[in-house]
Amino acid sequence: MKFIAQITPLQETLATVIAVIPSKSTLPQLETLLVELKGDSLTFTGTDLEITVTTSLEVSGVSDGTANIPAKLFYEIVRALPEGELTFTLDKTTRRATMQTAQGNYQLAVDETAQLPNAAADFKPEGSISVEAATLKRLISKTLFAVSTDDLRPSMMGVLFQFSPDGTRAVATDGHRLVRFTNTTLKTETELDVIVPSKTLGLVQKSFEDSDQIAVSFSGTHVRFAAGPTTILSRLIDERYPNYEAVIPRENDKQLLISKDAMLRSVKRVSIFANANTKQLRFQLAKDKMSVLAENFDAGNEARESIPCDYGNDELTIGFNGRFIEDALAHLDTEEISIKFSTPTRAAIVEPASTNEEDLLMLVMPVRLNG
Repeated sequence: MKFIAQITPLQETLATVIAVIPSKSTLPQLETLLVELKGDSLTFTGTDLEITVTTSLEVSGVSDGTANIPAKLFYEIVRALPEGELTFTLDKTTRRATMQTAQGNYQLAVDETAQLPNAAADFKPEGSISVEAATLKRLISKTLFAVSTDDLRPSMMGVLFQFSPDGTRAVATDGHRLVRFTNTTLKTETELDVIVPSKTLGLVQKSFEDSDQIAVSFSGTHVRFAAGPTTILSRLIDERYPNYEAVIPRENDKQLLISKDAMLRSVKRVSIFANANTKQLRFQLAKDKMSVLAENFDAGNEARESIPCDYGNDELTIGFNGRFIEDALAHLDTEEISIKFSTPTRAAIVEPASTNEEDLLMLVMPVRLNG
């Protein structure tokens, strides 16, 4: 196998596929890239057994062939090279690959016995939709931050996508907060619920341009995202998602309207004084004013700020994890937001003050206040 490639597009292509390669694996072949050259098309494939990424670029092909090369070493040297050309030559006799550039020569040992499993060959799609990458990435970005990292709750380690004729809904929760984001313009003919792992969705965000049209295909066990030269095939999470609708309070009758930026800046400042372990903030609501407080009794530090708002209900004191509140506010786009409360022990609902074809609801559970 021999080809000549421009280094900059090669770097970009490798960055797409290298993200799926595990840093350490008990299976040596998973630490390699499958490189295939057919004519002027050079294809790279990497997998961690759960996710397989395939992408390609145009090169000047000299002789076709395939090889499994050490992923990390190959990527690191290519990434360190300046602009220019790279000539890649594989000698099957010596099982060595040589890369020649203007800077020098680099040789890699190639293990032709390290064959990657071909998950794509077994994928038989049962349905598909086409979606703009910008739309899909927005659904992901509004929910991914709330996904659980707890291995004991596998169903919550991904985002639930609910496709229907009425629109597409994305849901994420870690048990302490919940996000439900609906796009009413992205519709399908039939209803389908799937849980996509968070790692897969992170790869989708990085691998496609906003202008791409992504073909999303499903089987009973896998989902495939394909656009241009790149394909991501991932196993779905085969678990029952929690009944998230049951935890959304319906009787939060105390509503506060406030500037998102003003509240976010205040929460960030006051959180500096919060206990590093609990990150607890105290919110005191009074007529047209909300106070944000933090106390660290061990260090003897405390902070308090007041923010003007539109609030006309009974006074209320409630505690939250400051990081959860900060995350929720950071993922809202409107200048003014609505927060609905009930009692100090019931979840608060955070929403944009105005909506359009999108419906975004965030739920944050309160914490028990010290003292």
